[in-house]
Amino acid sequence: MQFQKYIFIYLFEKTMKPEIKIGLTMGDPNGIGAEVLLRALQFMHPFQDWEPLIFGDLKILTGMNKILDAPFSFKSISEKHSTHTKKVIDSFCLPVIDLSVQKDRKWELGTSSAWGGESAFQFVHNAIDWANRKKIAAIVTAPLAKESLQAAGHSFPGHTEMLSHYSNGARSVMMLAVDDLRATMVTLHVSLRQALESLTPELILEVMEITVSGLKNMGITDPILGIPGLNPHAGENRLFGDEEDIIIRPAMELARGKGIRCEGPFPPDTVFLEHRKGRFDAVVALYHDQALIPLKLFGFERAVNITLGLPIIRTSPDHGTAFELAPQIAANPRSMIEAIKTAVKMANSSLFTADKVDS
Repeated sequence: MQFQKYIFIYLFEKTMKPEIKIGLTMGDPNGIGAEVLLRALQFMHPFQDWEPLIFGDLKILTGMNKILDAPFSFKSISEKHSTHTKKVIDSFCLPVIDLSVQKDRKWELGTSSAWGGESAFQFVHNAIDWANRKKIAAIVTAPLAKESLQAAGHSFPGHTEMLSHYSNGARSVMMLAVDDLRATMVTLHVSLRQALESLTPELILEVMEITVSGLKNMGITDPILGIPGLNPHAGENRLFGDEEDIIIRPAMELARGKGIRCEGPFPPDTVFLEHRKGRFDAVVALYHDQALIPLKLFGFERAVNITLGLPIIRTSPDHGTAFELAPQIAANPRSMIEAIKTAVKMANSSLFTADKVDS
Protein backbone atom coordinates (compact mmCIF):
# COMPACT_ATOMS: atom_id res chain seq x y z
CA MET A 1 0.00 0.00 0.00
CA GLN A 2 2.82 2.38 0.95
CA PHE A 3 4.62 1.51 -2.31
CA GLN A 4 1.48 2.30 -4.30
CA LYS A 5 1.26 5.65 -2.52
CA TYR A 6 4.81 6.57 -3.57
CA ILE A 7 4.09 5.50 -7.15
CA PHE A 8 0.98 7.70 -7.19
CA ILE A 9 2.93 10.70 -5.85
CA TYR A 10 5.70 10.18 -8.42
CA LEU A 11 3.26 9.95 -11.31
CA PHE A 12 1.30 12.95 -10.05
CA GLU A 13 4.41 15.12 -9.74
CA LYS A 14 5.64 14.00 -13.16
CA THR A 15 2.26 14.85 -14.67
CA MET A 16 2.11 18.26 -12.98
CA LYS A 17 5.68 19.28 -13.77
CA PRO A 18 5.60 21.97 -16.46
CA GLU A 19 7.25 21.19 -19.77
CA ILE A 20 10.35 23.18 -20.58
CA LYS A 21 9.76 25.41 -23.59
CA ILE A 22 12.83 25.88 -25.80
CA GLY A 23 12.90 28.75 -28.30
CA LEU A 24 14.42 27.72 -31.64
CA THR A 25 15.44 30.47 -34.06
CA MET A 26 15.46 29.63 -37.76
CA GLY A 27 18.63 31.55 -38.68
CA ASP A 28 19.27 33.13 -42.06
CA PRO A 29 16.45 31.87 -44.32
CA ASN A 30 18.82 31.42 -47.26
CA GLY A 31 21.26 29.22 -45.34
CA ILE A 32 20.99 25.72 -43.87
CA GLY A 33 19.21 26.84 -40.68
CA ALA A 34 15.68 25.73 -41.55
CA GLU A 35 16.99 22.44 -42.93
CA VAL A 36 19.08 21.43 -39.90
CA LEU A 37 16.34 22.61 -37.54
CA LEU A 38 13.65 20.44 -39.13
CA ARG A 39 16.01 17.47 -39.53
CA ALA A 40 16.94 17.76 -35.84
CA LEU A 41 13.31 17.97 -34.72
CA GLN A 42 12.39 14.97 -36.86
CA PHE A 43 15.22 12.98 -35.25
CA MET A 44 14.21 14.04 -31.72
CA HIS A 45 10.45 13.50 -32.10
CA PRO A 46 8.56 12.64 -29.93
CA PHE A 47 9.82 15.37 -27.59
CA GLN A 48 10.47 14.21 -24.05
CA ASP A 49 10.04 16.72 -21.21
CA TRP A 50 10.37 19.78 -23.44
CA GLU A 51 8.43 21.73 -26.04
CA PRO A 52 9.81 23.44 -29.16
CA LEU A 53 8.71 26.94 -30.11
CA ILE A 54 10.12 28.13 -33.43
CA PHE A 55 10.88 31.80 -34.10
CA GLY A 56 10.99 31.91 -37.87
CA ASP A 57 9.32 32.39 -41.22
CA LEU A 58 6.26 30.18 -41.58
CA LYS A 59 6.32 30.23 -45.38
CA ILE A 60 9.96 29.13 -45.54
CA LEU A 61 9.50 26.46 -42.88
CA THR A 62 6.57 25.08 -44.86
CA GLY A 63 8.64 25.11 -48.04
CA MET A 64 11.61 23.38 -46.42
CA ASN A 65 9.32 20.81 -44.82
CA LYS A 66 8.03 19.96 -48.30
CA ILE A 67 11.54 19.77 -49.78
CA LEU A 68 12.64 17.38 -47.01
CA ASP A 69 9.42 15.38 -47.22
CA ALA A 70 9.32 15.79 -43.44
CA PRO A 71 6.18 14.82 -41.50
CA PHE A 72 5.52 18.19 -39.86
CA SER A 73 2.81 20.77 -40.18
CA PHE A 74 2.96 24.20 -38.55
CA LYS A 75 0.66 26.40 -36.52
CA SER A 76 1.24 30.13 -36.27
CA ILE A 77 0.63 31.20 -32.69
CA SER A 78 0.74 34.45 -30.76
CA GLU A 79 2.30 35.10 -27.37
CA LYS A 80 -1.19 35.05 -25.88
CA HIS A 81 -1.67 31.43 -26.93
CA SER A 82 1.93 30.22 -26.48
CA THR A 83 1.16 28.52 -23.17
CA HIS A 84 -1.28 26.13 -24.83
CA THR A 85 1.11 24.42 -27.22
CA LYS A 86 1.21 20.99 -25.54
CA LYS A 87 -1.85 19.71 -27.38
CA VAL A 88 -0.28 21.00 -30.60
CA ILE A 89 3.11 19.31 -30.31
CA ASP A 90 1.77 15.95 -29.21
CA SER A 91 1.24 15.49 -32.93
CA PHE A 92 3.65 16.49 -35.68
CA CYS A 93 2.32 20.06 -35.69
CA LEU A 94 4.98 22.57 -34.61
CA PRO A 95 4.13 25.97 -33.07
CA VAL A 96 5.72 28.95 -34.83
CA ILE A 97 6.05 32.62 -33.96
CA ASP A 98 5.84 33.83 -37.56
CA LEU A 99 8.17 36.80 -38.06
CA SER A 100 8.35 36.87 -41.84
CA VAL A 101 9.89 39.99 -43.37
CA GLN A 102 10.37 38.62 -46.89
CA LYS A 103 7.10 40.00 -48.38
CA ASP A 104 7.54 39.52 -52.14
CA ARG A 105 11.26 38.83 -52.03
CA LYS A 106 12.39 35.58 -53.62
CA TRP A 107 13.53 32.78 -51.31
CA GLU A 108 16.80 31.69 -52.85
CA LEU A 109 18.93 29.22 -50.92
CA GLY A 110 22.64 29.97 -51.00
CA THR A 111 22.42 33.76 -51.29
CA SER A 112 23.37 36.50 -48.86
CA SER A 113 20.87 39.34 -48.66
CA ALA A 114 19.75 42.23 -46.49
CA TRP A 115 16.28 40.71 -46.06
CA GLY A 116 17.87 37.46 -44.94
CA GLY A 117 19.91 39.38 -42.37
CA GLU A 118 16.83 41.27 -41.18
CA SER A 119 14.90 38.01 -40.88
CA ALA A 120 17.63 36.38 -38.78
CA PHE A 121 17.83 39.50 -36.61
CA GLN A 122 14.09 39.52 -35.94
CA PHE A 123 14.06 35.82 -35.03
CA VAL A 124 16.85 36.24 -32.48
CA HIS A 125 15.70 39.61 -31.14
CA ASN A 126 12.22 38.29 -30.39
CA ALA A 127 13.54 35.07 -28.84
CA ILE A 128 15.82 37.07 -26.53
CA ASP A 129 12.86 39.20 -25.46
CA TRP A 130 10.84 36.09 -24.65
CA ALA A 131 13.73 34.56 -22.71
CA ASN A 132 14.35 37.76 -20.74
CA ARG A 133 10.67 37.71 -19.73
CA LYS A 134 10.91 33.99 -18.87
CA LYS A 135 8.39 32.96 -21.51
CA ILE A 136 10.89 30.36 -22.72
CA ALA A 137 13.56 28.51 -20.75
CA ALA A 138 16.35 28.69 -23.33
CA ILE A 139 17.24 29.74 -26.86
CA VAL A 140 18.86 27.58 -29.53
CA THR A 141 19.95 29.68 -32.50
CA ALA A 142 20.42 28.45 -36.06
CA PRO A 143 23.25 30.27 -37.88
CA LEU A 144 23.09 33.76 -39.30
CA ALA A 145 25.48 35.46 -41.72
CA LYS A 146 27.42 38.46 -40.44
CA GLU A 147 27.49 40.08 -43.88
CA SER A 148 23.72 39.73 -44.26
CA LEU A 149 23.17 41.07 -40.77
CA GLN A 150 25.29 44.12 -41.49
CA ALA A 151 23.64 44.63 -44.89
CA ALA A 152 20.37 44.93 -42.97
CA GLY A 153 21.87 47.69 -40.83
CA HIS A 154 22.77 45.68 -37.73
CA SER A 155 26.42 46.09 -36.79
CA PHE A 156 26.78 43.10 -34.47
CA PRO A 157 29.69 40.75 -35.30
CA GLY A 158 27.52 37.77 -34.40
CA HIS A 159 25.00 36.18 -32.05
CA THR A 160 27.13 36.50 -28.91
CA GLU A 161 27.41 40.27 -29.12
CA MET A 162 23.71 40.62 -29.96
CA LEU A 163 22.71 38.49 -26.99
CA SER A 164 24.86 40.58 -24.68
CA HIS A 165 23.46 43.86 -26.02
CA TYR A 166 19.83 42.83 -25.56
CA SER A 167 20.45 41.28 -22.13
CA ASN A 168 21.19 44.58 -20.41
CA GLY A 169 24.78 44.64 -21.63
CA ALA A 170 25.75 41.53 -19.67
CA ARG A 171 29.36 40.42 -20.17
CA SER A 172 29.07 37.29 -22.26
CA VAL A 173 31.63 34.60 -22.95
CA MET A 174 31.53 31.99 -25.69
CA MET A 175 32.09 28.35 -24.75
CA LEU A 176 32.57 25.59 -27.30
CA ALA A 177 31.79 22.07 -26.10
CA VAL A 178 32.48 18.72 -27.76
CA ASP A 179 31.27 15.90 -25.52
CA ASP A 180 33.19 16.43 -22.24
CA LEU A 181 35.71 18.83 -23.78
CA ARG A 182 35.00 22.52 -23.24
CA ALA A 183 36.76 25.81 -23.85
CA THR A 184 35.99 29.48 -23.36
CA MET A 185 37.86 32.35 -25.00
CA VAL A 186 39.24 35.49 -23.36
CA THR A 187 39.07 37.33 -26.71
CA LEU A 188 36.71 36.47 -29.53
CA HIS A 189 35.89 38.19 -32.83
CA VAL A 190 38.88 40.50 -33.13
CA SER A 191 42.12 40.36 -35.09
CA LEU A 192 44.94 38.34 -33.59
CA ARG A 193 46.96 41.52 -33.11
CA GLN A 194 44.09 43.16 -31.22
CA ALA A 195 43.56 40.01 -29.16
CA LEU A 196 47.18 40.00 -28.00
CA GLU A 197 47.15 43.71 -27.22
CA SER A 198 43.98 43.45 -25.14
CA LEU A 199 45.11 40.64 -22.79
CA THR A 200 45.37 41.70 -19.14
CA PRO A 201 45.29 39.74 -15.87
CA GLU A 202 41.94 41.36 -15.06
CA LEU A 203 40.37 40.33 -18.38
CA ILE A 204 41.57 36.75 -18.02
CA LEU A 205 40.25 36.65 -14.45
CA GLU A 206 36.85 37.91 -15.58
CA VAL A 207 36.53 35.13 -18.16
CA MET A 208 37.71 32.54 -15.63
CA GLU A 209 34.99 33.66 -13.21
CA ILE A 210 32.27 33.49 -15.86
CA THR A 211 33.54 30.07 -16.97
CA VAL A 212 33.38 28.68 -13.44
CA SER A 213 29.87 30.05 -12.98
CA GLY A 214 28.79 28.49 -16.28
CA LEU A 215 30.27 25.11 -15.39
CA LYS A 216 28.41 25.15 -12.08
CA ASN A 217 25.19 25.90 -13.97
CA MET A 218 25.90 22.73 -15.95
CA GLY A 219 26.10 20.71 -12.75
CA ILE A 220 29.89 20.64 -12.26
CA THR A 221 30.09 21.63 -8.61
CA ASP A 222 33.83 22.19 -8.13
CA PRO A 223 35.35 22.87 -11.57
CA ILE A 224 39.04 22.98 -12.42
CA LEU A 225 40.28 25.20 -15.25
CA GLY A 226 43.24 24.57 -17.53
CA ILE A 227 45.07 27.70 -18.66
CA PRO A 228 47.26 27.67 -21.79
CA GLY A 229 50.24 29.88 -22.34
CA LEU A 230 50.38 32.36 -25.16
CA ASN A 231 53.80 31.54 -26.59
CA PRO A 232 55.42 28.30 -27.87
CA HIS A 233 56.21 26.01 -24.92
CA ALA A 234 54.39 28.53 -22.69
CA GLY A 235 57.36 30.86 -23.06
CA GLU A 236 59.91 28.36 -21.72
CA ASN A 237 61.29 30.59 -18.97
CA ARG A 238 60.95 33.72 -21.12
CA LEU A 239 62.99 32.32 -24.00
CA PHE A 240 60.02 32.80 -26.34
CA GLY A 241 58.13 35.61 -24.63
CA ASP A 242 57.24 36.89 -21.18
CA GLU A 243 53.43 37.13 -21.32
CA GLU A 244 53.10 33.99 -19.21
CA ASP A 245 54.91 35.71 -16.33
CA ILE A 246 53.53 39.24 -16.61
CA ILE A 247 49.91 38.51 -17.64
CA ILE A 248 48.82 34.87 -17.30
CA ARG A 249 50.32 33.79 -13.97
CA PRO A 250 49.16 36.98 -12.21
CA ALA A 251 45.64 36.27 -13.50
CA MET A 252 45.81 32.75 -12.10
CA GLU A 253 46.97 34.03 -8.72
CA LEU A 254 44.06 36.47 -8.63
CA ALA A 255 41.71 33.60 -9.50
CA ARG A 256 43.10 31.34 -6.79
CA GLY A 257 42.60 34.16 -4.33
CA LYS A 258 38.90 34.00 -5.21
CA GLY A 259 38.73 30.24 -4.72
CA ILE A 260 38.97 29.28 -8.39
CA ARG A 261 40.88 26.05 -9.02
CA CYS A 262 43.17 26.36 -12.02
CA GLU A 263 46.31 24.77 -13.45
CA GLY A 264 48.90 26.04 -15.93
CA PRO A 265 50.01 27.81 -17.93
CA PHE A 266 50.40 24.77 -20.19
CA PRO A 267 52.10 24.77 -23.60
CA PRO A 268 49.28 25.63 -26.02
CA ASP A 269 49.96 22.53 -28.14
CA THR A 270 49.35 20.09 -25.26
CA VAL A 271 46.72 21.76 -23.07
CA PHE A 272 43.83 20.02 -24.85
CA LEU A 273 45.56 16.65 -24.57
CA GLU A 274 45.61 17.17 -20.80
CA HIS A 275 41.96 18.19 -20.92
CA ARG A 276 41.11 15.04 -22.86
CA LYS A 277 42.73 12.97 -20.10
CA GLY A 278 40.26 14.52 -17.64
CA ARG A 279 42.74 16.72 -15.81
CA PHE A 280 40.34 19.69 -15.80
CA ASP A 281 36.78 20.59 -16.74
CA ALA A 282 37.42 23.37 -19.26
CA VAL A 283 40.21 25.28 -20.95
CA VAL A 284 40.23 29.08 -20.82
CA ALA A 285 41.89 29.88 -24.15
CA LEU A 286 43.40 33.29 -24.79
CA TYR A 287 42.08 33.84 -28.31
CA HIS A 288 39.55 32.42 -30.76
CA ASP A 289 41.55 29.88 -32.75
CA GLN A 290 43.54 28.63 -29.77
CA ALA A 291 40.30 26.97 -28.65
CA LEU A 292 38.36 26.29 -31.82
CA ILE A 293 40.99 24.52 -33.93
CA PRO A 294 41.61 21.62 -31.51
CA LEU A 295 37.98 21.24 -30.46
CA LYS A 296 36.71 21.15 -34.03
CA LEU A 297 39.30 18.50 -34.83
CA PHE A 298 38.05 16.42 -31.91
CA GLY A 299 34.45 16.51 -33.14
CA PHE A 300 33.24 19.24 -35.46
CA GLU A 301 29.86 17.64 -36.12
CA ARG A 302 29.13 17.31 -32.39
CA ALA A 303 30.34 20.76 -31.35
CA VAL A 304 27.99 23.11 -29.51
CA ASN A 305 28.33 26.82 -28.77
CA ILE A 306 27.15 27.90 -25.32
CA THR A 307 26.94 31.57 -24.34
CA LEU A 308 27.91 32.07 -20.70
CA GLY A 309 27.45 35.12 -18.48
CA LEU A 310 23.93 35.98 -19.63
CA PRO A 311 20.74 35.88 -17.56
CA ILE A 312 19.37 33.49 -20.21
CA ILE A 313 20.46 30.12 -21.62
CA ARG A 314 21.63 30.08 -25.22
CA THR A 315 23.22 27.35 -27.30
CA SER A 316 23.82 26.92 -31.02
CA PRO A 317 25.30 24.47 -33.49
CA ASP A 318 28.94 25.12 -34.30
CA HIS A 319 28.64 25.86 -37.98
CA GLY A 320 27.67 28.79 -40.14
CA THR A 321 24.97 29.39 -42.71
CA ALA A 322 26.90 27.28 -45.27
CA PHE A 323 25.43 29.19 -48.20
CA GLU A 324 27.47 27.05 -50.60
CA LEU A 325 25.88 23.88 -49.20
CA ALA A 326 22.32 25.14 -48.72
CA PRO A 327 21.00 24.48 -52.27
CA GLN A 328 22.17 20.85 -52.07
CA ILE A 329 19.83 20.04 -49.15
CA ALA A 330 22.52 17.81 -47.65
CA ALA A 331 23.30 19.44 -44.29
CA ASN A 332 24.14 17.32 -41.24
CA PRO A 333 21.86 18.13 -38.25
CA ARG A 334 24.08 16.49 -35.60
CA SER A 335 25.41 19.75 -34.14
CA MET A 336 21.88 21.19 -33.95
CA ILE A 337 20.66 18.04 -32.19
CA GLU A 338 23.46 18.38 -29.63
CA ALA A 339 22.72 22.10 -29.19
CA ILE A 340 19.07 21.38 -28.41
CA LYS A 341 19.99 18.55 -26.02
CA THR A 342 22.45 20.84 -24.23
CA ALA A 343 19.86 23.61 -23.87
CA VAL A 344 17.30 21.18 -22.44
CA LYS A 345 19.88 19.78 -20.01
CA MET A 346 20.90 23.25 -18.82
CA ALA A 347 17.27 24.34 -18.49
CA ASN A 348 16.65 21.25 -16.35
CA SER A 349 19.61 21.94 -14.06
CA SER A 350 19.20 23.16 -10.51
CA LEU A 351 19.81 26.80 -11.38
CA PHE A 352 17.69 26.93 -14.54
CA THR A 353 14.50 24.99 -13.84
CA ALA A 354 11.22 24.85 -15.66
CA ASP A 355 9.50 26.14 -12.53
CA LYS A 356 11.17 29.50 -13.16
CA VAL A 357 9.55 29.87 -16.57
CA ASP A 358 6.25 31.69 -16.61
CA SER A 359 3.37 29.66 -17.97
